Order: sequence, then C-alpha cells, then structure tokens
Amino acid sequence: MSYFSNRSFNLVYVHAGLQAFASYGGEAFAFVYLLKAGIPAPLVLLAIGAMFGSRMIFRQLVLPLVRKVGLRRALVVAILAEAATYPILSQITGTGWLLFGYLALWALSSSLYWTTYHSYVALMGDNHTRGKQTSAIELIGISMGILAPLVTGLLLTAFSPIVAFGTVAAAMALSIVPVLLGPDPAVADRAEMPSEARNAARTILFADGLRSGSFHFTWLIALFLTLGSSYAAFGGAMALSGLAGAVGGLLLGRAIDLGRGLGAVQIGFAALTVAAVARLFGWPVPMLAVAANAAAALAWPLYATAFNARVYNLARQSPCPLRFHIVAEGGWDLGTCLSCLAAAALLYMGFDYHLPLAIGVLACGLGYLTIARTFRPVADAVQ
Repeated sequence: MSYFSNRSFNLVYVHAGLQAFASYGGEAFAFVYLLKAGIPAPLVLLAIGAMFGSRMIFRQLVLPLVRKVGLRRALVVAILAEAATYPILSQITGTGWLLFGYLALWALSSSLYWTTYHSYVALMGDNHTRGKQTSAIELIGISMGILAPLVTGLLLTAFSPIVAFGTVAAAMALSIVPVLLGPDPAVADRAEMPSEARNAARTILFADGLRSGSFHFTWLIALFLTLGSSYAAFGGAMALSGLAGAVGGLLLGRAIDLGRGLGAVQIGFAALTVAAVARLFGWPVPMLAVAANAAAALAWPLYATAFNARVYNLARQSPCPLRFHIVAEGGWDLGTCLSCLAAAALLYMGFDYHLPLAIGVLACGLGYLTIARTFRPVADAVQ
C-alpha cells in the first residue's frame, strides 16, 4: 500500500502515535487541570496567549540549533523538553513560580518541537502520496484520541496528578525512538525565502492560529465547565469524539493525491465551519456540547488532512522547509495569541462563551481565503 511504501516515513507514523497519545492525554487536560487548580478561566486563557506570544521569541533558536546538531537531533531535544513539562504541570496548585516555569518550558519546547516536527515530516514525505501519508497520520491521531482521554481521565480521577501526567510524559519521551531510528534529513545552511513563500506561510498559519485559539483552547475550557468540571465526563466526551471521522479522512487523502487538492480544502473548511457553528450554539447545554464536540471530530480529519497536506507541499516546494515552517509557525503563534487574549478579555468583561467561540467561525472563513489563493496557477503548479 502507498500509505506504507516509504519505509522511513513509517517511523513517522510510530512517533505520531506516541505524540498523539501525549497530546490527547496531556495537552487536552493541561488547561482544564489549571482550572481545577483554582485559576480562573480568563487568567488561563491569558496565560495561554502569553505562552504563544513568547514562542515567537523562542523560535529564533530553532535554526541555530538545527545548524549545530542537525534536524533529527534537534527534534529529539524538543521531544524530551516537551516530556519534561508534564511532571511540572502535575505539581501546580495555583498561580506561582511553578505555573510560570511550566509556561516558559512549554513555550520553549513546543516552539522547538512543532517547527522541527513539521519540517521533518515535509522532508521525509513524498509529494505524490502526501494526502495518503497525512491522512494516515490523522487516522493514528484519531485512534489515540479515543484511548488517551479515557486513560488520563481515569488516572486523574483515581490517582494523583503525577501518575496521570507522568504516564503522558513517558509516552512523549518514548517517541524519540522512531526518530533516532530514522534518517537525518539535510537542511540547507543558507537559503533565501522568496517574499511570496514567506507571505503565504505567515498568512495561512496566522488564520489557522486565530481558529485554534477559539476552536481548540477556548472550547476545551467551555466544554469542561459545561460538563461540571469532571475529569471523567470530559475524558469520556473527548473519547467519544475520537470515534468519528477516520474513514472520511482517508478517502480525502486519496482525493488530494489524485489532484483534487482544492476540492479537498473546500470540503474540509466547510465541514469545520459547520462544526464551529455547532459549538457556538451548543456549548451551554451538556448534551449539545458533547454532540458538537463529536461533530468537530468528524470534521477534523477532513480539515486537517487537506490543510496539512497543502502546507507540507508548499514547504517542500520552498527553498528550505525548515525556514518555511519557522515563518509559518510564527504566524500561527501570533494568531493563537491574539485569539486567546481576545477570549480572555471578553470573559473578563462578563461575556459568556458565545463571542469567544464566534472568533473560530470567522477564522474558518479567513483561513479558507488564505489557503485557496495558493492553488492559483501563479502561486505554483502543484494541485
């Protein structure tokens, strides 16, 4: 099967599975854990926004690090730093130095991780089967999205936080193994990024960051509070949402590789916009919130497969995928930061979650306009 024809890329699938366990079992619970620690929702969103704002500074360390140790070793350093954030998180009991330390390490580790990871995937993958490879990663993520929330929710309910987040940290740390077993893609020592490529990278990911701050971070807080601040209920809702969307994502990946990338993007953005609207109106009622969460999970593989496949292809066509993703991730950080800060301000002023979640709906429209432009013949020839 072409999904697994690239033996080196098969190691990426193994890493993606372990990382997805950490993401769905750790990151998804991190911010609701801060709520349980007594930190008000506006302050949690303010902290998230500040963390993403600081990533724009930390990301300047990526290129010097990769030049010194290579892309693969830089990714390993980032993975281990990501794993180290979870034991610190488990000890937070309110505002204080531990919270600031956690946010600072997470800002540093995630800025290193996502930039090197996306560059690694872009270089390891194949443009002619990019859709299939990307959709397979999404399928792996969905599978972990079923298991990981149940495990973390159970561990947080029955044991101490260090047990739950220590398990997450172990999974993340283990994900270095397939990376160490894989090749070390070369990164150009010097490469000029054309202004067109820089603008495309920055604007596409800026719009996606605006969406993420509302659709992901703000939504997780709203859902947790709607479900009575219960780890078990939250984990169950997240696991239920993980049951949807795998087949749709795989079929869409095939459509991308057959040359229907723009159509796949249109389907993905339309599905995600519908899900964002469902969240906007369904968040106050537990049953509707759970249903909206499942609808978003159904839409997500359609969106993520189309979006990521296009971004990886654009990165691969650029003079240097690493530099492309440094610019792109900087745009994503700015968009996410602004979206979270806006949500924090709205909640602090006494508004409910309707307006903060509406930002995600508007960002879906903006995101489609920015990425659809790259399919024009003047942008590049790959569809």
